[in-house]
Amino acid sequence: MPRAMNFRAPVAIIALILTLGVCLGAFSVYNRYLVEKPMQEEMQQVQGVKKVELRREKKINVITVEMAELPDFSSAYQAVDNIARERFGPEGYTLQIKDRRDENLQKVYDSLQLYLYQGIATNSFLWLDQEVGKVAADKHLRYGLRVDDRNLYLQLHRDGHYLYAIIERGEKGKTENQGGR
Repeated sequence: MPRAMNFRAPVAIIALILTLGVCLGAFSVYNRYLVEKPMQEEMQQVQGVKKVELRREKKINVITVEMAELPDFSSAYQAVDNIARERFGPEGYTLQIKDRRDENLQKVYDSLQLYLYQGIATNSFLWLDQEVGKVAADKHLRYGLRVDDRNLYLQLHRDGHYLYAIIERGEKGKTENQGGR
């Protein structure tokens, strides 16, 4: 009888390992081909999206979207954000935007920080638009400033370089999602 028990334990362990391997493999295939790939393809259909990358970090889906230069960046961002929200829920992802900023645009953006956060805190968006317009004119930049119920969108353009910044407003208005180099 003890000999039979010894035979069954290794077989059971091997069966368990194989079952787990098959389940994990099936989940990986499902996730890749029925969730990630369709989402990336759908996002790439949005006007202005050049490239979409997806990775997981600490149970959060990090989606990096490389954007082309657009006259109205906010509508493209909203479309991509809605796609991600449908796939992963409101807390299941982080959206990072990749732009073509240079050092000069970054310096201008940094100098606008106080204006941006004061405008959000006081809901003074007409004042904010005037102040950003003054700075943009002084620095010979084209700019766009948009607001919706969740975010403030700023875009700065000069000489083929462009910077896109998304700043959350409302109670969560302390976080910022800005593009990268």
